[in-house]
Amino acid sequence: MHDTFFITTPIYYINATPHIGHAYTAIAADARARFERLRGKRVYFLTGTDEHGSKVARAAQDAGVSPQDYADEISGKFRDCWDKIHIQFDDFVRTTQPRHETAAKRIIEKLWVGGHLYLGKYSGWYSVPDETFFKPEDVVERDGATYLANPTIDQTKAPLEWVEETTHFFRLSSFQETLIAYYEANPDVLQPSSRRNEVMSFLRSGLSDISISRELDWGIAFPDSVEGHEKHSVYVWFEALMNYVSAPGFLSDDAEQRAHFNAFWPCDLHLMAKDIFTRFHATMWPAMLLALDLPLPKQLFAHGFWTVDGRKMSKREPDTIVEPVEFAQEIADGAGSDLGVGVDALRYYCLREVTFGSDGDFSREGCFARYNSDLANGLGNLVNRALSMLQQYFDGVVPDAQDRVLDLWSATKNATARIENAYEKLEFHHALGEINEIVSHGNRVIEEQKPWAKIKAFKENGDQSSRAEVAVLLRELLQTCAWCSLMIEPVMPHIAQKLRDLLAIEKLNWHDAMREDIFSVGHLCHAPQPLFPRLQLKAASQTENKKQPQKTAKGNAMSENENEKPQNETAAREMIVEANIHNVRTESEAVSSEAVSNDVAPQNVAQTPADPSKKATIEYEDFAKIELRAARVLEAERIPKADKLLKLQVDLGTEKRQILAGIAQQFEPEQLVGKMIVVVANLAPRKMRGLDSEGMLLAASETFDGPPIALLTIDADIAPGSIIR
Repeated sequence: MHDTFFITTPIYYINATPHIGHAYTAIAADARARFERLRGKRVYFLTGTDEHGSKVARAAQDAGVSPQDYADEISGKFRDCWDKIHIQFDDFVRTTQPRHETAAKRIIEKLWVGGHLYLGKYSGWYSVPDETFFKPEDVVERDGATYLANPTIDQTKAPLEWVEETTHFFRLSSFQETLIAYYEANPDVLQPSSRRNEVMSFLRSGLSDISISRELDWGIAFPDSVEGHEKHSVYVWFEALMNYVSAPGFLSDDAEQRAHFNAFWPCDLHLMAKDIFTRFHATMWPAMLLALDLPLPKQLFAHGFWTVDGRKMSKREPDTIVEPVEFAQEIADGAGSDLGVGVDALRYYCLREVTFGSDGDFSREGCFARYNSDLANGLGNLVNRALSMLQQYFDGVVPDAQDRVLDLWSATKNATARIENAYEKLEFHHALGEINEIVSHGNRVIEEQKPWAKIKAFKENGDQSSRAEVAVLLRELLQTCAWCSLMIEPVMPHIAQKLRDLLAIEKLNWHDAMREDIFSVGHLCHAPQPLFPRLQLKAASQTENKKQPQKTAKGNAMSENENEKPQNETAAREMIVEANIHNVRTESEAVSSEAVSNDVAPQNVAQTPADPSKKATIEYEDFAKIELRAARVLEAERIPKADKLLKLQVDLGTEKRQILAGIAQQFEPEQLVGKMIVVVANLAPRKMRGLDSEGMLLAASETFDGPPIALLTIDADIAPGSIIR
């Protein structure tokens, strides 16, 4: 295995402070970098800021400061944000740094001497905000000015400027066939495949030479050795790409820096958003590298956009902006936790919610729901129950348990290779899904084994075998918790450390995943503390409608008895421990013994009328109010202590929803994943077993009050969210 790994984000243009769109790339790159470090590789993770160009100069002028002062301020905000959201970069490059300027000038000289640049004249319609020339067919005259005919959401709507100037051209066209041949021979370089197809189409349409110099002051001046250098600076996009080689040490005077470059180049993975993939990273950048006689990057990966209400996040539409630290603090405040928990919850949501590479619609409520369902009621609950049992039954000391008789650890072993493969392929949602499956398995094992009953038998009858069985269960649960701390670390490093602290174990590496000696007999774990305190959405979200709590409380309903106080301290402790062990509703709340022991019937099962034959009819207008839509089942799992309920995550096209359905006795969860079902999409949300259900699926039964025997599914190839008439 190659022992180095070089990964980059794009350098972020300082025309705006960082939002979740910027952070998305950084979070993904950080997760992959942490994963590679866990595997023992020497990682070089590069990020930074792009600080030149007329747009920055004008923004600085508007702010009444120098361009350098403006760049210092905004770049500092990016670096501060990255620190707060746990981006563990190895290098932060700024294009105003001397090391970058020196390398950029030497690259221009090298390209000029190599015959890859020439002096010419350029005229055309230019957009200052976009730093781009546009072709005549792309513009339209209107009201005495010239505009882009069909601007995208991120392109300027302001008038364009006619620019005529002497400029330097890069012979991009000469690399067209070389690039086509290279990508045809190495199809895995461009990812995902949809982006590869886009690049190949762009290349085959024909490349033109590009202007790479501008007459402006705020930029890297052309070197004196190049003809026509006077008043010319390097085009900001051409110069920005050079950071990928300037930062690691290309053409540096420092021998150590040159050795660093030679150790890490070619780059293993360039990550970026899809809008800068085809033209810049997959065409202009590799052509520059070919001209410099440098090896091409091993992989370029373009991810999709986050949208808000279907709109791409953009500074031109401020209501679409989600500021990552502010939102993480909102989560932390709602949960009563530290900022690190909110940050890791945000990182988890970004990488779990959608396939990396696809577009996704960012939803505050969706993030809150993921927090409560996956994290608080999933991983947090498993850890809390395991440590509660260890404290209650064995005084926090790991017991001796020689023989493994459960299948949890074997399932964990089998999942490890799949998770490793998913992280390698940037399939973060798959990796986290596999971890969630193990967490759910662990919680199911607790319910199946009923350790509280076995300990009761031991206390009442002296049954040593019952106590030994609990010891076996606890060893497997603790091993699984330690395994989880390793598997989640790329995405949730803060939580991983908190979990290790609770378990009182050292940091693990990937080769430790299958270790069975992490917990020696007599090892002392700490008392449980909530990893993910239950998120109170009324505190978390400032945009909620407080008059409709059923639509906003994306967590667990409180027990009616929850505020009752036990008679003494011992009773209180036993109540809390029993709740943590036996109840899956929430990680941190204490519930009454009645709420723990009684199996409440699912609330979503329709009540049968006393006389079904006398049902009232409804008017057509009433029926027309029902909105039926096609939905694809993404995930399905059982709900602990609810024999009839399955929890489904479904795709409705424009959104993901959670639906609870009383079909667990008739259908296995794995049967449902991938099916296109029919759901009532406008049914008011309701809470069952402390979980939200946002819709109802349609099923058939032989009698009015009989069990469901078949689901209404769609075999045709239609898009999720299609209306059913």
